[in-house]
Amino acid sequence: MKNYGKVVPALLIALFALSCDTEQADAPAPLVRLSIDEAGGDAEQNKVLAEVRRATARYHRVAAAEEDGYMLTSPCVATEIGGMGHHYLNIANLQDGVVDPSRPEVLVYEPRKNGTMKLVAVEFMVLAEPWDAVNDDPPMLGSQEFEDHRNPNPGEPPFPHYQLHAWVWQHNPLGMHAPFNPTVTCDFEVQE
Repeated sequence: MKNYGKVVPALLIALFALSCDTEQADAPAPLVRLSIDEAGGDAEQNKVLAEVRRATARYHRVAAAEEDGYMLTSPCVATEIGGMGHHYLNIANLQDGVVDPSRPEVLVYEPRKNGTMKLVAVEFMVLAEPWDAVNDDPPMLGSQEFEDHRNPNPGEPPFPHYQLHAWVWQHNPLGMHAPFNPTVTCDFEVQE
C-alpha cells in the first residue's frame, strides 16, 4: 500500500468524538453479510486476521492501548441492529496513511457488567482525500475491500474516509467485517 504522509489536524479527534453521539447512532446502518469463502475459506485472509489478533492481543488492557497512543473518542455506540462499543483512536496511525494489520487506527471496546472494558474489534480507517490522490482503488486489508464512507452518514466520523471493522476478539454472527455486532451491547456503560 502507498503511504501518503498527510498531516491530520487534531480537530479530527474532536469531530470523530462528536460524530459518535449515541442519539445519531440510532439510525439503521447497512448490514454486511459475508460469503462462506470470506468468512473462513480464504487461507491468506485468515493469516492477515491472525496477524491482527497477534498485534492487538496486548490491548485487552485499555491502559496498554492508552500507553501506545490510543484515546477514547466516542461514547458506547449501539443501534437496534447491534453494538460497536467505545472507540479508541490512534491519531498517529490515522495520519500515516498505511494499511498495516499490526497497527489498526481504532480499537473497539465493549463495557462489561463488572465495570471493565473488553476488546471486541479493531477498525481500520483511511482518510479518503489523500488516499484517493495516489490510489485508483479503495484500501484493502488482505483481500477485503474497505467500505466507502466518502459521504459520511449521521453517527459516523464526519470526514470522508474508508473504514473496515474486524471482529477478531468477539464472534459477530453478521460477519467478520460487518459494522455492527448484535452480541455487543452498551447496557453496562458507566454513566458519569
